[in-house]
Amino acid sequence: MNDNLPKGWAEISLEAAGFWRSGGTPSRRRPEFFGKGVPWVKSGDLPDGLILRTEEEITELGLQNSSAKLMPAGTISMALYGATIGKLGVMTFPAATNQACANIIPDKRSVDSKYLFYYLLSERRTFIEQGQGGAQPNISQEIVRSHPFRLAPLVEQRRIVAKLEPLLAKVLACQKRLENIPTILKRFRQAVLAAACSGRLTADWRERNVTVPLTTTVIEKLKETVVGKKIRRGVPESVAVSDVVAEWQLPETWGSYSTAELLRFGAFVDVKDGNHGANHPKVSQFTETGLPFITAAQVNKYSIDYDGAYKLSGEPLKRIRVGLAKSGDVIYTHKGSVGRVAVADRTCVLTPQTTYYRVNPKVFLNRFVMFYLASQAFSEQVNVVKEQTTRDFVPISEQYLLFHRVPPLPEQQEIVRRVESLFNLVDRIEARYNKAKAQVEKLTQSTLAKAFRGELVTTEAELAEEEGRSYESAADLLARITSIPEHRNTVHKRPSTPK
Repeated sequence: MNDNLPKGWAEISLEAAGFWRSGGTPSRRRPEFFGKGVPWVKSGDLPDGLILRTEEEITELGLQNSSAKLMPAGTISMALYGATIGKLGVMTFPAATNQACANIIPDKRSVDSKYLFYYLLSERRTFIEQGQGGAQPNISQEIVRSHPFRLAPLVEQRRIVAKLEPLLAKVLACQKRLENIPTILKRFRQAVLAAACSGRLTADWRERNVTVPLTTTVIEKLKETVVGKKIRRGVPESVAVSDVVAEWQLPETWGSYSTAELLRFGAFVDVKDGNHGANHPKVSQFTETGLPFITAAQVNKYSIDYDGAYKLSGEPLKRIRVGLAKSGDVIYTHKGSVGRVAVADRTCVLTPQTTYYRVNPKVFLNRFVMFYLASQAFSEQVNVVKEQTTRDFVPISEQYLLFHRVPPLPEQQEIVRRVESLFNLVDRIEARYNKAKAQVEKLTQSTLAKAFRGELVTTEAELAEEEGRSYESAADLLARITSIPEHRNTVHKRPSTPK
């Protein structure tokens, strides 16, 4: 007996709360098992609420030739495996599920369906913790069925639900509003970069700084100093201007040049991706210490996760011929997660997923190049390249053909100052959003916890005492139901297949 239970409540197992049914999957090798007929719910379909539709159906033949069972509307399903573990859904129509779902048809004589749904929702964290430890999170049907269930008197269950629903609706409405904020912040950052890389952000600065040398003047002087410079193999001598670049309208003091031109003029000291082929290290060659081995996964939010990277040292490191990035290099991810950027603050080894842009400080501020590579002006060129491949990939040979917008160096410094000031503002808003999101999530759980401690509404026992009447406790209700001979032999009639 749980001494912490409110008066009139009982603790039973979830096994006793209803009638449990497992799911199943017809053989995928039999196409006749799939098609119109029986809605078939998978764990990924569970919406933490009413199941209004499914992505797939199985045929009557598929239902008959698998362990799947047709369950009535009102059945509660819970995900048992993977990333969706603990997710819940209430069927609004007769349906079957796959084996990744545990299904309970609530015993309406003792359990209110919504009360059971909210109780399962309140216990999600516990279920997830019980499912940890394997290659992927998973809990068994047995664990779920044996889990304790705090049963209030039936009329009290309904009052709890009536109180819970408007409270959780307000929390949900708050969550929905908060969900829009990351998108708004992302769009704002992109708008800032668009203004920065078009000249709009610093239009007033140019009016006050009319004596700044033109970019073209700086580049022409630089070209005179690099005559006979050796250029990496594969860098083209000239690049045709694309339709996208031809439409650019830039300030008169700015210039636009391809990566290849900037390399040949010496504005970029070097542009190179990581090691391919035989020199690419094997997993067995990584060490506890050494130079960080940077993949696209380590580059995110304008920073590099060196601690989370593999390390390379010794003979495998000595074999590295290209892709050794230095402090100050701009890192750009060009494979898989294309378009992430950061400035390296230490020497590191790049994988074939990443490229470094090493700038000439007489022409470029590295942080301006970082922001430009993250801007729409650059990514719209990248998107054209990606459309011509079967996956997200912008090889170094294609990067040589992409064009850069080049403001005068003093204006780049002002651009970076203004962008970082605005981004710092966005970061502060984002921090407040994360704090608010965490508080709202805690509010859901704290409200549910309060409900199932008997603190959300006046208990039936207290009401009965105030009104001077008797009441049926949860234990009395269970005893009455158990006394019915056919109690545990109740057979639910199989619902007809929906048309």
